[in-house]
Amino acid sequence: MIRKRCAIYTRKSTEEGLEQDFNSLDAQREACAAYILSQKHEGWSQLSEAYDDGGYSGGSMDRPGLQQLLNHVRNGRIDIIVVYKVDRLTRSLSDFARMVDTFDRAGVSFVSVTQAFNTTSSMGRLTLNVLLSFAQFEREVTAERIRDKVAASKQKGMWMGGSVPVGYEAVDKALVVNEAEATLVRTIFAEYLATGCVRKLSARLRELNILSRRWVDRHGQSKGGKVFSQGALYYMLRNPIYVGKTRHKKEIHEGLHTAIIDDATWHSVQAQLAKHGGRETNSKRHNTDRALIGLLFDSSDRKMGATYASKSVFRDGVQTTKRYWYYVSTKAQPDDDVPVERLPAQEIERIVLSALTEKLSDHVWIADHVEMHIQDTALVADVLRAATALSQSDHLGEEANAIQNLYSLITRVAVRADRLEISMNLAAMLGPDNNPESIPANFEFPFKRRQNGRAKPVVIVPRSSANPDPDLIALVADARRWAKELMDGSVCSIKRITEREGLRSGAVSRILPLAWLAPDISTAILVGRQPAHLTAKTLRDLPELPLDWEKQRELLGFL
Repeated sequence: MIRKRCAIYTRKSTEEGLEQDFNSLDAQREACAAYILSQKHEGWSQLSEAYDDGGYSGGSMDRPGLQQLLNHVRNGRIDIIVVYKVDRLTRSLSDFARMVDTFDRAGVSFVSVTQAFNTTSSMGRLTLNVLLSFAQFEREVTAERIRDKVAASKQKGMWMGGSVPVGYEAVDKALVVNEAEATLVRTIFAEYLATGCVRKLSARLRELNILSRRWVDRHGQSKGGKVFSQGALYYMLRNPIYVGKTRHKKEIHEGLHTAIIDDATWHSVQAQLAKHGGRETNSKRHNTDRALIGLLFDSSDRKMGATYASKSVFRDGVQTTKRYWYYVSTKAQPDDDVPVERLPAQEIERIVLSALTEKLSDHVWIADHVEMHIQDTALVADVLRAATALSQSDHLGEEANAIQNLYSLITRVAVRADRLEISMNLAAMLGPDNNPESIPANFEFPFKRRQNGRAKPVVIVPRSSANPDPDLIALVADARRWAKELMDGSVCSIKRITEREGLRSGAVSRILPLAWLAPDISTAILVGRQPAHLTAKTLRDLPELPLDWEKQRELLGFL
């Protein structure tokens, strides 16, 4: 009997009740464990590692437990994922499509113990999509109710939670003045009126050793206690909370809390900010149409916006201004202590275009993803023809239409330390009049970031060119073909294959284990990204190929 390693994933949207000895996560895990035990006769066994997300919404994939689960799926450590209900895994159809793609590539299935369905059939997939549609609908309706409640409460001047502003503390869900911090806030406003410049104010506060508030987040990590940045100071000086009011979007309402700053000081500060070019905190610095705006995310999954630096240059005896464009991380909070990442816009856009062009020329990869969502052979052929046309377009020659068509396929680009994680919608190549609306596909593109000297821009160096080895590809293809024939019964024995292929005794037995290579290793061999030492002879001469994918990667040089 083949052992099937089962991982239990649990989630709860809020932290309420998690401090109890037996909470919702424990109840979900107990139900899933009982179901796994009932399938013991099928070889199911529960993994000891817990994948829990307490206090995380199902509308996002930014959950530590889920990310750890997906990493273990990619590494081949899990065979089956068991959840109490499907909406515990996700409440977003688009996120679920990305997960299913990851599961399929790793050969992992998942089970909901309270909802019976079979994802191997079209009816099962339809049932699952209907369940997820209602889960997403419920999440969106709940979000609308919360937004309406927040708007109505703020109109009455109530504080609706979030980060407690410096100078206040939260008592019974209301803002109460903290006198020690209130003195600090009044000092900041007074010093700004004296210096007349936020940059000088920041330097003055550094001299006075005035630091931001220290606090501990829900993960137990210490935050704050640092010098106020200029952005944090602009945010504070523009915040109407200090004059006893609340802001909701662009509207200002009278608040129920006590003001720290008097009206005269407040109006003087606002007038000085306007005079010296102070901007509203929610306004955009530049209006730009860079290609990856809204699509590019840094290594901490923060959205990256576009900005530029200007430099005066002389051209033909005339002084002109040249702009150098960059993508820069957007801070989630003014006191975010995660370092800001910066990438040269032209370089990263060029690398993304090269990655797309290379992937669109891989028809095997495209066909595999398209056939997961549509069974119409004609539509599959249409997608392949469109991919060929796009991959051969003159995008390196800056042809505007070709570039726009390629970028229209992208749904997300995450910049990691050594690779790009690119998400696409292949259905965008079919045009608006064809179905389905979405054919999600994800891939990774290795690259390196290199700093050329001090204070010089980052240069992105793509990986070396692909080098497909026909003998190596043929060897893996033979192994897969023979394994399929043995499993479906079309060939009764290894000896019969040996005689048919005219090989020496034992040759098929040595090659056959290659059918169970890790999916990422097979893909690397197919596109020519294998290590230089890995050849057909190397694989043939292996004394034994381990079944564990992690050990395969280590043995063959992929780690």
